[in-house]
Amino acid sequence: MALVIEDVQLEHLAEQIAVAEGVSVAEVVRESLLSLAGLRGVAAHKPPLRDRLAALAREVDAVPQRSPADGRSDNDILGYDEYGGW
Repeated sequence: MALVIEDVQLEHLAEQIAVAEGVSVAEVVRESLLSLAGLRGVAAHKPPLRDRLAALAREVDAVPQRSPADGRSDNDILGYDEYGGW
């Protein structure tokens, strides 16, 4: 069964979310419906754990690397000396 969205505002919102998340509009609709089904207590088929973990790994890999705001080492920030004391 195909899903037809006749609400232009809803269609634009789904497209904006898809672009922001880097996924398809179909994926946005699927995740939204699965989330709502979970909130409402409706049983929904979940993808296998392996697929969910792979999707999570892709999301984590997509997060850009950032350099720390503070260039000091952890020990310098906490105030430890070379012997582990304060």
